[in-house]
Amino acid sequence: MLRIDPLQSVTFPICRGKGKLKDEAESYSDFRTESKITMNYKKNKEPKFLPGFNLSSLFDKWGDLDIDTLFIGYFGKVPSRYSYQEVDIEAFHLAFPKRFQDYILGYHFKKESKNKDFKNDFVYVLDKEILVIQDSDDIYILFQNETCELLSDIIDFTKKLIIEEKNKSSINLIISQPRGLDNKKINFEKPEIDLSKMYNDDFETFHNQIIQILGEENKSGLHLLYGKPGTGKSTYIRYLCGLLKKKIIFLPGQMAQNLDNVAMIRYLMGNANSILVIEDAEELIVSREGQRNSNLSMILNITDGILGESLGIQIIATFNTDVRNIDPALKRKGRLKSAYEFKALPGIKATTLIREQGVSCDVSEEMTLAEIFNITEEEQYKTPDRKAVGFK
Repeated sequence: MLRIDPLQSVTFPICRGKGKLKDEAESYSDFRTESKITMNYKKNKEPKFLPGFNLSSLFDKWGDLDIDTLFIGYFGKVPSRYSYQEVDIEAFHLAFPKRFQDYILGYHFKKESKNKDFKNDFVYVLDKEILVIQDSDDIYILFQNETCELLSDIIDFTKKLIIEEKNKSSINLIISQPRGLDNKKINFEKPEIDLSKMYNDDFETFHNQIIQILGEENKSGLHLLYGKPGTGKSTYIRYLCGLLKKKIIFLPGQMAQNLDNVAMIRYLMGNANSILVIEDAEELIVSREGQRNSNLSMILNITDGILGESLGIQIIATFNTDVRNIDPALKRKGRLKSAYEFKALPGIKATTLIREQGVSCDVSEEMTLAEIFNITEEEQYKTPDRKAVGFK
């Protein structure tokens, strides 16, 4: 079992009850609470759940601790929450129990790896009704009293361990959690792009325009990036992620079909003044036989409606279909802030990029970026020869 120096600890199960509760506790035997022998929690020798607390609600459907329910179980109050990303988890894991050992009443953890250095999924139970959760990527602090001095110390301690990574871009992926929708921050290398080489000559004007508009605070609006596959739409969005200071959220296709869902509306309300990226958005923005689906109506409302005014969310939608096919309401002045058609590069630009890859080749026809940067790869799929069927 994993130990954290310098805490000298004893191990006991979360629940020592009988019958059903005991069986439930044993079924989640990966979770344990370790506590200092000398600790005192409201005249108890260990942190205990409040009388009448229902242990069966403590775990979600994946068998993981529901930290909000855990807080309620200990303190009988609904918590407030701070979350911190980009924290040096290794340093936090080693330093936190030493720095706050006088306040730690006990902790839970889940060990799913044989690696002795596994340091994820710790839940520290602290004095002053505070829980500190350390998972593989983030730190969460649950509390009741916002003016608590101990809380301020924990926040300052955590902020000092945030890693400032240069040449890194990030995007937030929407994920489903037991308590609703949440963000998962994904980091990637900031792409180095020469826009004058990678895109057509009219692109720089569009780039300057969209950067200015996306940077405006609490402004709603729609941006349409369209064109045939492989022309650089996704590459450009990755490039934008490294330039903009706002939170950029990627909405997967499956979730984009549920924009009108109550959980999604609640999520958007918690992520105001952000940029929502919807790739391959044809199914959302094309009206069928004059009928708008509920998701399209939601996009209209977010970009220039009541929600748009209150949330200040801008949407970047990419698609491959002809722009003439999309709902006319999306192109209305005041809603549509910018639009650009990504096209294949002419032969001269394509030749320049190909030669920069060390390939001696002159082309005269137009080529997409996907074709240019994969020019040396062998074609994996070839259309089979069509065999004649019938009588000769």
